[in-house]
Amino acid sequence: MNAHELNPFIRYIDLRHCSVSYKTPLKAYDYRLFAIVDGECTANVEGQEISLCKDSCLVIPPNRTYRFIFNEHAPATLYNINFSLTYIPLNGRAIRPSAPEYFHPDHMPENPDPAFFPNPALVENAPEIIELAAQLLQERDRREIYFNEICSAMLKRILLQLMRLPKAGAKPVPMPVTNVKHYLEEHCRETITGDQLGKIFGYHPFYLNRLFRQHTGQTIHLYQMQCRMKAACTLLITTHMNIKEIADSLGFSSASYFSELFKKLRGVSPVDYRNGMR
Repeated sequence: MNAHELNPFIRYIDLRHCSVSYKTPLKAYDYRLFAIVDGECTANVEGQEISLCKDSCLVIPPNRTYRFIFNEHAPATLYNINFSLTYIPLNGRAIRPSAPEYFHPDHMPENPDPAFFPNPALVENAPEIIELAAQLLQERDRREIYFNEICSAMLKRILLQLMRLPKAGAKPVPMPVTNVKHYLEEHCRETITGDQLGKIFGYHPFYLNRLFRQHTGQTIHLYQMQCRMKAACTLLITTHMNIKEIADSLGFSSASYFSELFKKLRGVSPVDYRNGMR
């Protein structure tokens, strides 16, 4: 999705004082944002040790294994925000994480979006995010009229601000990856193979796909499908085209395949998406 489509929904938020380490790793079904108010701790995410200190923030996308290690003699204070990037009607409850061996990907309320935190992201020295999280919790606790909508707007500001800030250890995206992304976005209605992309950009298809996946967290094919879904969302909202017409215009073999893929990637059917956005 594009930034203007971001409509996050807070499933749970609290301010906690932690001194007891996780006994076992966990996997979450939605996104996790941890903002450190005071103290220090360590997060083990997918086997990588990440040190967190005052004013640092860590975003962990769904379906990632993580575990926190705290110092019992020096507790850490942090905001914990569980959220989805979009609000899915009738599915706004908090979702508890589970142990990796009991994790069921089909229970995720939405598939991770490659445009927003495709990988765990650490932002250091972000006191403004801590302040915004405090305001967000206050608004959530008051629960006055329209609090869900106001909280969504506040969380959107937090997420976009985090996207702006430099990520610890981040490496620049190679130009071939950027070029492929732009090409797929501009030609999302065309069927483009890996061999064609290799010829266009002068790289072996396997190398190009491996490089793309390394820096985006997904394959070129999946990114192409995400681009098509973005175009589909625009057509669903701004036109009166039926599902078959939209499927045909985006190069899908059938309306049923388009609908199946749309629900898999967006979490709702095309019809429900159109009804919910109008």
